Amino acid sequence: PDEVDLADNVKERPTGNISIGAGYSTSEGIVLSGGFSQNNVFGTGNSLSLEVNTSKSSRTYAASFTQPYITTSGISQSFEIYDRKLDLDELEITDDVKYETYGAGVTYGVPITENDQIFLGGKFEMTDVTVGSGAPRRYVDYVNDYGKKPKSIAATIGWSRDTRDNILAPTRGRYQRLFGEISLPVLDLKYYRATYQFQQFVPVTKSITFAFNTELGYGDGYAGKQYPFFKNFYGGGIGSVRGYDTSSLGPRDTDGDASGGNRKLNFSLELLTPIPGADRTLRMFTFLDGGWVWGRKAFYKQLADGSYAVDRYKKDKLDLGDLRYSVGFGLAWISPMGPLKLSFAFPLNKKDSDELQRFQFQIGTGF
Repeated sequence: PDEVDLADNVKERPTGNISIGAGYSTSEGIVLSGGFSQNNVFGTGNSLSLEVNTSKSSRTYAASFTQPYITTSGISQSFEIYDRKLDLDELEITDDVKYETYGAGVTYGVPITENDQIFLGGKFEMTDVTVGSGAPRRYVDYVNDYGKKPKSIAATIGWSRDTRDNILAPTRGRYQRLFGEISLPVLDLKYYRATYQFQQFVPVTKSITFAFNTELGYGDGYAGKQYPFFKNFYGGGIGSVRGYDTSSLGPRDTDGDASGGNRKLNFSLELLTPIPGADRTLRMFTFLDGGWVWGRKAFYKQLADGSYAVDRYKKDKLDLGDLRYSVGFGLAWISPMGPLKLSFAFPLNKKDSDELQRFQFQIGTGF
């Protein structure tokens, strides 16, 4: 008498996705991508994803497997393997240098509140560094000190909080992300690295949104080891300071090429408004950008055979007077073919050595 028969009709929604993408950016040229994801592998509720991304300067192969609930409290477990290749010459950062990173890692996601999550994990990486005859001295010295395939085991920790009302075209809310990694003193590399991102969206009127974004980054070596150049930060271009050439801001090698650095700061103020007659997926914006990257300068000494070797490194002084600024306007569109963003910028305090690129855009497609 205390039981009842309950009949349910259940129809499973599609849980898999195959994507093919094409895009173009002013920094990387044509970008091709493809992916496969399945959020219910063999009916287990676990997720599997594969990713391929390639352009003239970079190439990525990655696979991940996630168990969303390894405990009843909602702790997730993710495994990842990847192969990422970057050609600094093609990216016009420096001459005759490229590297390929092979890695594998595991991450646990721990929900704290509805909007907050902590990430704990670890990863193993091996980076195959190739330097040619035209490479700047600092890269040759790095390979001589640490070998062509330095390895590391790193612990990772992160935290995120997201209260935005929409991920693609937010009008209110805040997003924060803090992530850090430190290599354990058991293999070739000894370094630590941390990044922090803060975004705030405020509705000025029913249609106009004010947006603020800032990103901070800091890294260094420890136990007398040099900070790996392939962990460097770069500045300039879309996502940093528009109007300056991609990855061109910051310290430079003796040949004049940007070398990146271990400290970065960039911020952006935007005022976004929908184009009359369109919804908020098509918006105009005006902006003010600022940012810079600080690194280390190498001082050389002449050897008996007439060649030069690094004598010492000295950190750039953290001086906010180094910041470059730009203002401009642009268009952001969440199109049926994918996100598109273009901007036209006017650098405010450029120096003679700065490389400018006033018009910049990115577009991606998926079908």
